[in-house]
Amino acid sequence: MEKRKESIVAMSDPSRLESPFHKTIFATLDMKYNPQRWPNLYALAQAARLGDFFVIDGGFEFAHARHSYFSSLVQRVFRCFKHINHFHSPGYIIISDLSNNFQTCHHPLPHEHSTYFHSTRELYIDLFDKDRLIYLTPDSPNEMTHFDHDAIYILGGIYDDENREPLTYQKAVRQNIRHQKLPLEKYLTFHSTSSRALAFHEVYNILLTLKHTNSNWIKAFRYVPKRKIANRIEEEEHNNDDDGEENIKSVTFN
Repeated sequence: MEKRKESIVAMSDPSRLESPFHKTIFATLDMKYNPQRWPNLYALAQAARLGDFFVIDGGFEFAHARHSYFSSLVQRVFRCFKHINHFHSPGYIIISDLSNNFQTCHHPLPHEHSTYFHSTRELYIDLFDKDRLIYLTPDSPNEMTHFDHDAIYILGGIYDDENREPLTYQKAVRQNIRHQKLPLEKYLTFHSTSSRALAFHEVYNILLTLKHTNSNWIKAFRYVPKRKIANRIEEEEHNNDDDGEENIKSVTFN
């Protein structure tokens, strides 16, 4: 009930109309939608109003051979919302840095008025305070230790597994933006043939889990596909009245 009241208060606040993303989610919330979608939309609207954003860097069209880069990117972004009802405070996704070439310049951006996310040709370094930005890139030497609630995390819009260049790391360094990598090897052992690359929706769910569990990596990494993992650390809860502590165990997958 309290969460419902908070949502109502948030949506009745006139300041939401001043959001730069008003014409995406806020402008369409009053339309007739399937009632089953309302809780998700209101949660995302509240995240947008409060400035709780995740950014997907769409400036990597040059790194993909396909001519449908943005459409393919959007299809992958929509997967982020499959489990959004698991989180009472999700993050609103912004796809930024989209190209001004022929593909996107002479035609409206597909889904640019989606209620679930916002897409723009504006640069994230122009949209947000640079000090809040953290680029998540597997090539960073800095291992992420906890979820920073004041940060805006950036994911590189690269979905082509054949591209092995450290493009996201190079861009973060070039722009002098903080960069980190997920501590995958600390909690997981991958199969020798498995890629460490994670999909957008997997990283999105990992970040939201960290946000909602006080940076519990063991729970967050349950969103890493089981098929990739040979061994992972798990928590084993014991109903012990003396200490109530959680033990750590290792689980091996055959």
